[in-house]
Amino acid sequence: MRLFEGILIVVHIFWLFSLFRFDAKIKRIINVIALILLVVHLGFEGYRWQMGLTYILFILLTAFTIKPFNEEKVTLVSANNKRKVKKLLYIFFILIYMFSSLGLVTIMPVFQLPKPTGPFEVGMNSRHLIDDSRHDSKQKARELMIQIWYPAELENNSKDIQYESFPYEEWSGTLEFIFSVPRCLFEYLKYGQTNSIKDIAVSNKEDKYPVLLFSHGFGSTRMQSISQMEELASHGYIVVSVDHTNDAAYTKFPDGQEVMSQADAYSYSYNIEDEKDVKTRSKDMSYVLNQLTMLNGKDPQSLFTGKIDMDKIGIFGHSYGGSTAAQALLDDSRISAGINIDGPLHEPVASSGFEQPFMFILNEDYLYLSDEEIQYTNITPEEFQKYHDKITDLADFHYKEGIKGDTFMLTFIAGDHYTFTDFPYLSPLLSWNIDVNQFHQVMNGYILAFFDHYVKDKALDPLLRKEEKEDKFYYFKTNMKHH
Repeated sequence: MRLFEGILIVVHIFWLFSLFRFDAKIKRIINVIALILLVVHLGFEGYRWQMGLTYILFILLTAFTIKPFNEEKVTLVSANNKRKVKKLLYIFFILIYMFSSLGLVTIMPVFQLPKPTGPFEVGMNSRHLIDDSRHDSKQKARELMIQIWYPAELENNSKDIQYESFPYEEWSGTLEFIFSVPRCLFEYLKYGQTNSIKDIAVSNKEDKYPVLLFSHGFGSTRMQSISQMEELASHGYIVVSVDHTNDAAYTKFPDGQEVMSQADAYSYSYNIEDEKDVKTRSKDMSYVLNQLTMLNGKDPQSLFTGKIDMDKIGIFGHSYGGSTAAQALLDDSRISAGINIDGPLHEPVASSGFEQPFMFILNEDYLYLSDEEIQYTNITPEEFQKYHDKITDLADFHYKEGIKGDTFMLTFIAGDHYTFTDFPYLSPLLSWNIDVNQFHQVMNGYILAFFDHYVKDKALDPLLRKEEKEDKFYYFKTNMKHH
């Protein structure tokens, strides 16, 4: 809840109580205060539909204040107009307003993403890429949007830095895809705040910076984990998140073209042999690496020329993006290490594995669905159980021996599949049983330790040396094969 939103709601509650308690002068003073607060709120914070009840109530109460409210002439319940019943109804109305208004702005808050902990400021840059060597089902060249977060540097006289607003277009399109509700309901997300500065210069504190590629989940967006991208960039990485067009829920291109996924939000293929889409995603990642090589040679925007260390590359992804990360390690030898965040392994990775170091970051339930959730999918409970047993066995097998490089497994007891992303920041209803900031601190701490060693070639962090570690909401184990 924003400051003036809260004050405005409190003033309206007091205003309601004043209708039958105070004289006309006090009511007019409250009206003026409410008007000033409303103007300040709209001017500095902006309107949003969650405050609709308060806006309507302001108009009604202003009308009652201008035209004195004559209690004797108003019939609230019946001709008898019993005093106690009237009072109860009046209090009931105030309570409905109070809980409705406070409830809406609380469960759908305007939020600020957590501040990154690294020594760098964070820059952000968008790129539109066109791969003429590949075509989609309509025989158009494959188009991709990528988002780049990178270590940035402020000049000494930089005081009025403007951080980018939360990318509500990508998020509202994604939420429309998932929940089948109009995206206008999520327009208020534009008031959210990131910690990224658009197109600011890359920091000169280091000559060049290693690359981390990120792949989003099925039917999600490249913007799904901004807080994580910012955290990694603040520690000296160029982080590149890719929208896998048509598989992403919603993609908007610079010319205004919008591409919504044509799949059903619950049509994910529960079949590890179904590798077609994950191979397409892996090719996206290799193509992006090719483009980064060109940007490093000469960037038309003069941001990244000579700043990208193409000899130090890692990859990670969430859900189906974790599957993509594993596939890209098998397909592209330029990538030296990878992380799978709560995703299954598909073929051919499921059978062959790969050589590079790998970390599994999983939820204890590991993609498990209840019978109620399974009814929205295209499989039976029996088929899902068979699939779930298979992906669990594969994760255990590849952790122990299938993957030839050092392997790690971080398992969270708390949270769920979406706690790994920025979803919990959208509403306390999505994070009521867990401290999201602490969850992300732990996850990002292990991710940084992993990439610092296997991509930046730093000494192995003691965090990764412990063969087994258990905490109140996660446990960690290590399978070091080359140390």
